[in-house]
Amino acid sequence: MFENQYNEEMEAEVRRLEAKARATQAGHPEWENACRVCGKEISGTTQERCGDCQ
Repeated sequence: MFENQYNEEMEAEVRRLEAKARATQAGHPEWENACRVCGKEISGTTQERCGDCQ
């Protein structure tokens, strides 16, 4: 039980860090996330691409 919760929390943290890195690479370190393809701001950390680039 605790192992599953830990894994989910770590996966969420990795997604958050990857999203923040994409935003920084797009030139906007203040953003939470940015599209991997075009660099537009994306809300949340679960997506790597915006709606236009999917």
